[in-house]
Amino acid sequence: MPMTSRTRWVRCIPRPLLVSSLLLLVPLNTLAADWTLERSAERALAVAPELKAARAERDRFAGLADEAGRWPNPEMEIGVSDEVGIADGSGGWSLKEYAIRQSLPLGGRIAHRADAADTRIEVAEAQTLQHALTMEHRAALAFHQLQWAQARIEQAKHQQEWTQRFAHIGDRRARAGDLSERERLRLNLLHAEAQAELAERRQVRQAALATYRGLLAIDQKTAVTLAELSRPKAPPALDTLRERLDRHPTLRAAARQVAAARAEVKQARAERLPDLAVRMGRERGHINGRTETTNHIGLSVELPLWSQGRGRVDARQSAAIRQDAERQVTARDLGIRLERSHARLAGVLEHIDEHRTAMLGPADTVLEQTRRGFEHGELTLTELIDAAQTNIRATQRYIDLLLEAREHQADLRLAAGLMLTTDYPEQNR
Repeated sequence: MPMTSRTRWVRCIPRPLLVSSLLLLVPLNTLAADWTLERSAERALAVAPELKAARAERDRFAGLADEAGRWPNPEMEIGVSDEVGIADGSGGWSLKEYAIRQSLPLGGRIAHRADAADTRIEVAEAQTLQHALTMEHRAALAFHQLQWAQARIEQAKHQQEWTQRFAHIGDRRARAGDLSERERLRLNLLHAEAQAELAERRQVRQAALATYRGLLAIDQKTAVTLAELSRPKAPPALDTLRERLDRHPTLRAAARQVAAARAEVKQARAERLPDLAVRMGRERGHINGRTETTNHIGLSVELPLWSQGRGRVDARQSAAIRQDAERQVTARDLGIRLERSHARLAGVLEHIDEHRTAMLGPADTVLEQTRRGFEHGELTLTELIDAAQTNIRATQRYIDLLLEAREHQADLRLAAGLMLTTDYPEQNR
């Protein structure tokens, strides 16, 4: 079943996006079928090194979290001495003592440290989603730019076809003696302008195709065909998008940053309580003429005379306040971007409908009627050229409006945190 080019408005998945690499296993010579927006986004995510780096960053935090929840290792002490040898006259060196020392973290510092580390993993997962959302946006812009370039080529081809018809009409009327040489040359010039426009449009498409191929890692030998550029559907209501804005990956990452900073404040407070260390050991010594082994157990604790750790607590609290302020800034800016993108898209869609009704249709009709009138000698060359130029401007403006609408649609998805790709299995960690 062929894939549809219709853009889907989908709910952002609430868990980390882990892109499947299955698409990379498909030979590139099988990718010659029509590319859709969704398929382009899938391909971009499958080959993006940004996502590979983001997943590696998540794994780094997972490794740190594994260590954060562990107790400190015990310490082993071994001592040798010649004391016993001197005392019993045997001489030489022998084992004097050995001991084990274990620190006992107090105040729940390990739990707070583990909470902070686990929250950092959630931050990295949300940032992975944000990278995926950004890559989808880039892929969408490249896709629509290529669609636009292709549409402008098709428009230029049509322009060349009817200007060639005009030139043939001019040649025929000039041979009949009812059209001057200057007017005939003017029609040929109009056709030459159309040919130059077509050549320029093809160069623009080559540049857009290079960007698209590079972003999606498509081989130069692979044919690329796209669905036609079309008018997008109306977006969801603004209130609906606002209600789910707190699930935006950027805002989720900011919220988890705040949670991690607050957990680190609790960790710093717990670290103000010094660790208690337990030491257990055995020692050999010469007592009353005999070699004896004695057992020892002791406790040690740091004396917080010069530093009580208040500075670390204050620093962590300030960091938490800063993170919360940055989260508020992020929420504010996302709300502004969402409303602006929604308004722009709605405005362009309205403009497209008005332009199609008021300009595009009438311009086609006027051009066809003027062509017939000129062919029969009823209308002047000036009227024909004016109708042709009006038609060109109307058609080009319509194509530009379609591109503008698609770009605003992509911007709205980025601002709202809406993703196109939701069918990938998540990787179990």
